[in-house]
Amino acid sequence: MAYIYEVESRGQADVLVCVTESRGLADLLVCKVTSRGEARKNEGLWCTVDSRGIASSTICLVDSRGTADLVICYVESRGDAGWRKNHALKGKI
Repeated sequence: MAYIYEVESRGQADVLVCVTESRGLADLLVCKVTSRGEARKNEGLWCTVDSRGIASSTICLVDSRGTADLVICYVESRGDAGWRKNHALKGKI
């Protein structure tokens, strides 16, 4: 499941995330959804939550791929969302 809580401080984040516009550079293709039920089905479907307590992952957005734990690309289609390659965070978002 991917219930995402975003923080400003790297020290408070579980995962440092860099956003790219290139699908080819992304580890994970992400489609934003509003329903927590949808986000349970696929780690590429991210539902932003307002409480850290219900989040499955706390993220901090970073500018550099080199400092990121995960590189994502936002996509419009739920069908396109998901992992592009094997990754250490697979199953942990």
